[in-house]
Amino acid sequence: MLTALRIGNFKAFAESQRIPVRPLTLIYGANSSGKSSVLHSMILARHAQETGDLDVHRTNVGGESVDLGGFRQYVHRREANRRVEWAMDLDTSSFKDRLAELFAPVKQVTMLLNLGIDLDDQDHPLPESIPEIHTYELLADGQSLLRMSRRRDGKLQLDRLDHEHPVFREVIKAMVLLSTTTETIHPEDFEGLDEAIAELVPEVVAKSTQFLPDGLAESNVFSPGGQARLFTISKARRKEELSAAVRSFLPRKIDEILRGVGQVVAGELSRLRYLGPLRSYPPRHLAFSQHHDPNWYAGGGYAWDVIRREASVRKLVNEWLSAADRLQTPYELRIRHLLTIDDLDPDYTKVIETLEQRFTGGEPYDWDLFGELYSALEKIKQNEAKLTEVQELNLVDMRSNTIVSHRDVGIGVSQVLPVLVTSYASQNQIVAIEQPEIHLHPALQADLGDVFIQSALGPGRNRFLIETHSEHLLLRVMRRMRETSNDELPEGIPPITPKDVCVLFVQPKGTSSAVRHLELDEEGQLLDAWPGGFFEEGYRERFA
Repeated sequence: MLTALRIGNFKAFAESQRIPVRPLTLIYGANSSGKSSVLHSMILARHAQETGDLDVHRTNVGGESVDLGGFRQYVHRREANRRVEWAMDLDTSSFKDRLAELFAPVKQVTMLLNLGIDLDDQDHPLPESIPEIHTYELLADGQSLLRMSRRRDGKLQLDRLDHEHPVFREVIKAMVLLSTTTETIHPEDFEGLDEAIAELVPEVVAKSTQFLPDGLAESNVFSPGGQARLFTISKARRKEELSAAVRSFLPRKIDEILRGVGQVVAGELSRLRYLGPLRSYPPRHLAFSQHHDPNWYAGGGYAWDVIRREASVRKLVNEWLSAADRLQTPYELRIRHLLTIDDLDPDYTKVIETLEQRFTGGEPYDWDLFGELYSALEKIKQNEAKLTEVQELNLVDMRSNTIVSHRDVGIGVSQVLPVLVTSYASQNQIVAIEQPEIHLHPALQADLGDVFIQSALGPGRNRFLIETHSEHLLLRVMRRMRETSNDELPEGIPPITPKDVCVLFVQPKGTSSAVRHLELDEEGQLLDAWPGGFFEEGYRERFA
């Protein structure tokens, strides 16, 4: 559903920036230009949705890779009197059930938040205040639908409701026809509702939450368990009776809209997967690695466990490792069973003897591994672990059929492997990756373009936000667009067109940064000039 983000007064960005999000979104720019700010804004929103904490330092999703430093650090220029803006554009064609009916007249809904800390009468931040949502606004097809703001008592109160918007026009029309005795509604009836709605607006208050409003708070105008009633509309008192009906039913629809949009936004944020710029280097014995360290996901450590457990992912990664047109390594990932069901003899001493014989029967005697096996066996006997947790993932050198460790081969393998696993194993996720090309030579950077295309436009249907410096990655995407246009795509590569790709360039603009969207045509050619030239460094170095 996510089609764009909007960010303002966050880290590198001052003025609000609209960031289109397509199946493959590539974000370029100079070092420290603000590229990662785009990804970090989503990580902040995801963390706030899960915990309610807007003054966050280290985030759940970002692990050790993302430390936002709290509100006073991530607000633009550290000016605490600013309001951070964050918005999400949603495609209504993916809405379901009642929400789809409510937003049937429009194609796009925008949920916009402004967050900040309380100020004194001179607009100075109060020293003990914590960041909160100050305004919440919904727009439909770019037109404001409703707006709420936080009062001094902490309540988020309705400020404005555009009952002339097509969404509310249809809502009011449906309410009147279903909940009153009238069978028609005339244009002049809507005009007569102005006063009633104006009186209702300041009485509508959202539930108190730290992030998204979760419907309306119970009040004299809204009761969650209230029973529907049929309003009788007479000719003599039509205006008053219609106003009473709308006053009774409209808050329920506002509640339904707030809860519905909130669930959609929360659902989109829950799909976020983040992989940081420096991937973890797991311990030598992967079967006993710690699965829940703070950087388990953001650092890519989890990827090794996915390969160990999921044969289908392991097969795809092995193909990438050994293919003549890919990494061209002599290595293959295999599973080594350290314990089997036959090892679980009721006679505990026999199990230990079996393990000792195995370790002295031609294999290097590793006391650390033996101790870990011993502990694993204890857990299995106590039903606290499974046999799959003592299956070791090994690299096998196919030239000599020798087991080697990932710590004994080039670091490029350890850095690209989490990128491959995230791409191959994710299904319908929003995948944010920083510098996927790190430690890869140019040809492999280009090959990653195919990996992302297959993951985004193939059965996985993922959406990628990729912060990168790689020219070669983009050139491969442009090539596949040209081949799609000319009907020359290699087998296994999904078609890719301009609607599937978004190329963004983040560049300094005064004391802040701005995002430029560079359009591509069907042939994969840029329609906009690359700021400062398209990766001209090589040309300048050769001919200077």
